[in-house]
Amino acid sequence: MAVIQFESVVEGDIIRIPEQFIGKVSPRSRVVVTLVDLVKPKAQKELPHINEFPAILDTRGWKFNREDANERN
Repeated sequence: MAVIQFESVVEGDIIRIPEQFIGKVSPRSRVVVTLVDLVKPKAQKELPHINEFPAILDTRGWKFNREDANERN
């Protein structure tokens, strides 16, 4: 069984086959439909900004040493 994959827009109850696949699809074929997200993503202005979250700890004076952090005792 050969597999052909393409994206198409469903118009009513018709799924259009792209031109490059016309003639390669037999009249008796199995069709699997994968639904694309129907929910529109929120606009950027609706997303929370990092400044809106209060700091739990004040880390401004901390120094980080990767070698010390990865050291095994």
